[in-house]
Amino acid sequence: MASPSVTETPLLTDELRRKTQGLHNKMDRIVQLGLFTVLDYKIYRQILLSFYYIFKTFEEEYERHLAQENPDPWLKHTYTPEMKRTAAFEKDLEYFYGPDWKEQTAPNNQTLEYMSHIRDISKRHPERLVAFPSTLYLGIFFGGMITRSKIVRSTKFFPSPPQKQLGGEHDNGIAIFTFRNKDEKSDHYGQKEDPNKIKNLLKGRLNSIPGIDTEKETQRRDQIGQEAIEIFTRNIDIMSSARGMSKVWTRWILYALVYSAIAVALFQVVFGKLSETEQLDL
Repeated sequence: MASPSVTETPLLTDELRRKTQGLHNKMDRIVQLGLFTVLDYKIYRQILLSFYYIFKTFEEEYERHLAQENPDPWLKHTYTPEMKRTAAFEKDLEYFYGPDWKEQTAPNNQTLEYMSHIRDISKRHPERLVAFPSTLYLGIFFGGMITRSKIVRSTKFFPSPPQKQLGGEHDNGIAIFTFRNKDEKSDHYGQKEDPNKIKNLLKGRLNSIPGIDTEKETQRRDQIGQEAIEIFTRNIDIMSSARGMSKVWTRWILYALVYSAIAVALFQVVFGKLSETEQLDL
């Protein structure tokens, strides 16, 4: 008699990627087109500001849970202090807005709703916070690195003031994509860390949460999947609705129309000449 087949529980990161594949592809298309990087730094800094508040709120809630006497074991297991990005966001925002950026900026309504959502699930379904490291933070190593490359290579990204340069030894404007080791006795950041090392550390923690693959924890695991979908949906909404983004879409449509017209004209010229040559041969 054949033994009953056992369905193996997939790794958490693989399961979340499968559940969010459609949204993930949509996010990738936005990043790859460079709609908010190459064309207008003012659009990029708006998005950067929104994600600053989102990361900051998440990290505050995570720290609050870990400070409890008996923190949720899933949250404790997936915590990686190397991943904290709040200070890096603040550094980039100072670069793009100036030293008084905190006085001249504030979260928009969509970001405020997102922040409220994070605080709400932190109280009612803390396990859903596990979805953030597997989406926002792992995203830095994938789509985020594409964005970083576009920012650094673009010659029109930050046209003024001319004395400012992206990158360099101080990670100007790209600090959120750079990981450095930190002296725990001070706020000084030292040498760059290998991003692949940190990525693999985070994935390893996410995929080895104690008891997450048991039948008893199916409902809590499903909560993480639902939150991952929520995160992608909110992230896409924030990027797509930044002020000036509609102009960017219009510009891309115009570019597409111009290139299509040029292609049609070349087609007519080339094949017109071929047709004339064939007639002369006859």
